[in-house]
Amino acid sequence: MSGSLPSKVRIGALDAMRGMAILLMIFDHALSALESTGINNSIVEYARLSITRFSMPLFMIASGVVWGRYGLRFKRWAQVVAWAIIINAMTRLLWPDFNFPEILMVWALIAICWQIVARFPIIVMIIGYTQTTYWQIPWQGFQPGELLIFLGAGVILSRAPLDGLWRERRTSRLLEPLSVVGRYPLTIYGIHLIAFAVIVATVNNRFTSLF
Repeated sequence: MSGSLPSKVRIGALDAMRGMAILLMIFDHALSALESTGINNSIVEYARLSITRFSMPLFMIASGVVWGRYGLRFKRWAQVVAWAIIINAMTRLLWPDFNFPEILMVWALIAICWQIVARFPIIVMIIGYTQTTYWQIPWQGFQPGELLIFLGAGVILSRAPLDGLWRERRTSRLLEPLSVVGRYPLTIYGIHLIAFAVIVATVNNRFTSLF
């Protein structure tokens, strides 16, 4: 979601951040799928309201780091838009309880103005907070302001020496497994959501009603 980096300039800590976000997001969506199939209890509810909430901020901070350091390539934006169209269509058809529009679509809309975010991160964060607090859009998905807050934070973080974290042997050993996962954020995100949508539709006999 946050853009691929050429292998020569990859930042291990950034990939690890995305890897952690992906794992948390898969766990969160798994719990959401359980709720959509009728399995809902206090453990599921508390898990979704606590630790899995960190997935979106981690993704957006990582994306902001990329925007701040390298910008956003049109090819990557187009890839995200394509995935967003596929995922939003499938979830609306097979998993209507899922957030709509889902986060890729919201990110793609904001990414049209990525240069403004990269140039004025603090102002963008203030605008994001204001929108989230006073001008909420009536939809199920994340508010654009929520994403703007963390994207702006990522741009600010992009000025920090993240590369130094990877040079420390202890740190790199801890982050390496996560960084492997974080190298393919968009593919993993899209595939796992489509898989969950199919599972939810199957359990709820939605395919029967569609055909």
